[in-house]
Amino acid sequence: MKIAPTVVAVFLCVLTLGRVAQAANTESDLPVWLQERFEPVHYDLTRMVDNTARNIDQFFGTEDSLFVENQSFLRVALDTRLQPGDSKLDPSVRFRVDMPTTKKRLRLIIESDIEEPLGRLSEQGIREVRGGERFDTNNSAVGLEQRSSKDPKQAWVQGLGLGVKFGAPLDPYLRYSALRQWNFSESKWQINSSSRVTQFNQRGLQVRTNFDLNKPLDEEKTLRFQTYAEYEEMRDSTVFSQTAEINRVLNSRTALRYALIIVGEDRGEKTIKDYILQAYYRRDIHKNILFMDIIPEIHFPTEGNRDPYVALTFRLEAFFRGNFSRSK
Repeated sequence: MKIAPTVVAVFLCVLTLGRVAQAANTESDLPVWLQERFEPVHYDLTRMVDNTARNIDQFFGTEDSLFVENQSFLRVALDTRLQPGDSKLDPSVRFRVDMPTTKKRLRLIIESDIEEPLGRLSEQGIREVRGGERFDTNNSAVGLEQRSSKDPKQAWVQGLGLGVKFGAPLDPYLRYSALRQWNFSESKWQINSSSRVTQFNQRGLQVRTNFDLNKPLDEEKTLRFQTYAEYEEMRDSTVFSQTAEINRVLNSRTALRYALIIVGEDRGEKTIKDYILQAYYRRDIHKNILFMDIIPEIHFPTEGNRDPYVALTFRLEAFFRGNFSRSK
């Protein structure tokens, strides 16, 4: 297996960045001139998100919508994926409008990737097996979701949703989701369960579930195991992944993750499709609203006599959250 020296350097760079980040204690890595240009744009978009959410909530709900807490947000991300023979840009958008004062609390969701997996870490391996990119007109959707306000530590948080997936023809869907968390204080283990069942008019049934088992090792490091499975009636197959990872918080703005990921599908020559070694460096580069990810990976595919290969992902992610402070 030949691994490009530049990619090996990236792995070393991630380790070095982790050490350097421990000494950094400022709010932003951006130069002053760039902050001065970015912050007015961010403020205007955030104000738009907040006003849009509260106006829609007021239409369906009450006047209290102008003052209560609102969890609406706009998330914009741009991935640059580099791998042998297949380098590409992959943008994604998710816009959630929270409507807390409606009689039954609703959320309006506009997303560019209705297929997005529940487990972000294993998303690349799953997407390779399943095929397709995130930003695709035929992969976008708009919908309404109603979710209970229960504490997931005490009871199941269940949600019902309906919407339309764009494309030709339009594909209406109904969705049920459920979240739950269990904490074991003596052992410090925590289990998170997240599942959803979607019935599309055209694509048929889609079922996804994610189990997250984690335990803090000390104040900085956490051991984590994730199991993700997805069944699609249209493909008549189940895709799954198993992840073992060490998460390390370097400081209030920086985190580093090392992971082994196994990706598979219940069809084809072999059930296991890929083994992935991954490092995941995440940095808050500006005031908890702009993030940078550097994700080098080594893939060991099992089918088609493919040689091991290296992939590298750079991601910029911006959040525009509403909930401006207001008084009556």
